Amino acid sequence: MRKAIEAEYLADAGVLKLAHPLEGVRDHERVTVVVEQTSHTEANAWPTLDEEAGRELARAVRDAFGRDGIEV
Repeated sequence: MRKAIEAEYLADAGVLKLAHPLEGVRDHERVTVVVEQTSHTEANAWPTLDEEAGRELARAVRDAFGRDGIEV
């Protein structure tokens, strides 16, 4: 099995803290891990959307909250 997962490295403890349990892996089972560092963004940073994705998001918000007066 090969699966990409999200984890946080806790240097003081020397462990990787997984964001979610590994389905199909037994407790204490040994696995091979490949580490690929992801870029860090500020906690308050908003993701950037292209123009069409922004319109789709605006439509979804308008539809979900009944704001027909919002122009997209």
